[in-house]
Amino acid sequence: MSGTMGNFYVGVSGMQSGQYALNTTAHNITNAGITGYTRQQVLLTDMAYTNLGNTAIGKNQAGLGTRIVDVRHIRDNLIDKKYRTEVGREQFYQTKYDVVAEVQNYFGELESSDFRTYMQNLWSAAEELQKEPNSIVTRSSYIARAVAFVDQANKIYSQLTTYQKNLNTEIQDQVDRINQIADTIYDLNGEISKVEATGIESANDYRDQRDSLLDELSGIISISYREMEDGQVEVYAENRCLVSMDRTYKLDTKEVSDSCDYYVPVWKDDQTNVFNLTRVPNADTGTDVGSLKGIIMSRGDWVAKYTDVPQAPEAPVRPVRADYKTDADYNQAMADYQTDYQQYQTDYQQFVKDRDYYNTYLEPYTVNNIMAQFDQLIHGVVTKINDILCPNKEITLADGSTIHVLDEEKAGYGMGDKNSVQGTELFIRNNMPRYTEQTVTLADGTQQTVKVYNEENENDYISLYTLGNIQVNDDLTKNPSLLPLSNLQKEELQDVANQLITMWEDDFASLGPNSLVTNNFMGYYKEFIADFANKGYTYNGIAESQTKAVQEADNQRQTVAGVSTDEELSNLIKYQQGYNASSRYFSVVSEMVEHLISKLG
Repeated sequence: MSGTMGNFYVGVSGMQSGQYALNTTAHNITNAGITGYTRQQVLLTDMAYTNLGNTAIGKNQAGLGTRIVDVRHIRDNLIDKKYRTEVGREQFYQTKYDVVAEVQNYFGELESSDFRTYMQNLWSAAEELQKEPNSIVTRSSYIARAVAFVDQANKIYSQLTTYQKNLNTEIQDQVDRINQIADTIYDLNGEISKVEATGIESANDYRDQRDSLLDELSGIISISYREMEDGQVEVYAENRCLVSMDRTYKLDTKEVSDSCDYYVPVWKDDQTNVFNLTRVPNADTGTDVGSLKGIIMSRGDWVAKYTDVPQAPEAPVRPVRADYKTDADYNQAMADYQTDYQQYQTDYQQFVKDRDYYNTYLEPYTVNNIMAQFDQLIHGVVTKINDILCPNKEITLADGSTIHVLDEEKAGYGMGDKNSVQGTELFIRNNMPRYTEQTVTLADGTQQTVKVYNEENENDYISLYTLGNIQVNDDLTKNPSLLPLSNLQKEELQDVANQLITMWEDDFASLGPNSLVTNNFMGYYKEFIADFANKGYTYNGIAESQTKAVQEADNQRQTVAGVSTDEELSNLIKYQQGYNASSRYFSVVSEMVEHLISKLG
């Protein structure tokens, strides 16, 4: 009788296993299509067998039912790692492309009125001014075009600076998000370990949450991870532990320097930098990963200006004997050449160091590099026009030093008796005049009152003709007659007006220290726009390629971890039939026992 009663459990175990399998299948169907959900699979096996005896061909055994071995969390770790690596690279280049696309809008390159139009308008106004230098109409038009030119340039530069600040805020947000994810993963580790400690139940839903967080984290920063025997994972960010079994290691931000409040991510424990950016991130080293690094490589670490672009020194020209009448003159020229060449070598060595710094810390940083190159263009146009209107010359003082002063012999005057003054520049620095009048002692011992040019000093911002610190001279906007295009006889200075035209065709500068091509102003702007447009095209191409790689990896992942409703419905029918069979078996045993009890007593 005891053996008969034991048959009840065979049916009960089948019904319990079937019910659990049905619940799991229903759970899969309910969550089908939900991002991050992983298909769960019930593994069933036989329970122990009871030996009833031996025969010539084997053992006589009776089964004790069925049981659930595990509810599997169906994932492929290799595909997961591939997916997360591809996501990291995709986010790095997508971030860099988005920045270039945003900057293009500032220059109006996708619109009808781009910055080139402001340059062309200034050039066209100079052509009209050349025809009638003493016309108040052409002077007013030229000054108005100059106002539009410098105002638009300042506006673009301000937009770039604001965008840098927005990127800076995003860096803080992403660092905060990394810390939040790390804390949540740590908490989930504890829950998973607690649930699975008994070996009876699998914490699959907690694992899904953790896997989704690892997916998100891999798009922000380069990560690696490993799962421990108790189900917890250790997570490493940029080759340093972020989540361990006993704690999380937080990220923080600190200001780049005392003079710049932009943020750089650091480890909170020891304030060391999270990223090693002494080498430019690239695919060969596998360092081009994560949107956080992409933002940093787009923003830069300071507000760049033209002084950040190193200029190669000009080599002195070796004297040719035929150009000198006497050996003494030639020997003196050679001595001067040797001195100049030694100075050139010193300057060139410094240029090489500056170029290396530029290539590492400025050129790869999208917004910073654009700001420096754009400021170099505006500085060139502004100072060229000012130098034409207010030419300088070098004089030697009694102590042997040299200074630059207004060249009064070449400088023009304003138009009209009341406006007959020299040295009125078109573009001014906000808080520094072009000249300071001084009485100096010349090398020959004579004294002279001169207008000393206030030199630009890269270490003194207010002395620079740089964007954010320049505007059109308000005296000229109020009184265009002050534009120094006349002589004392009230005649127009045609030569000066001509120079305002020819300056646009003169060689200006190369785009950077790595370029051997010297452009005029319009050519420089064309190359400038093409340069960052090409970078954007490259970033977009890589990002699109990575998107395909991500999609391919995700498709592979979904074939393993994804829920197929057709397959689950098939399983639902199978498990339902199994449950029904166990139920019928239970009913048969129940009827048999009832018969034995009622009929046989």
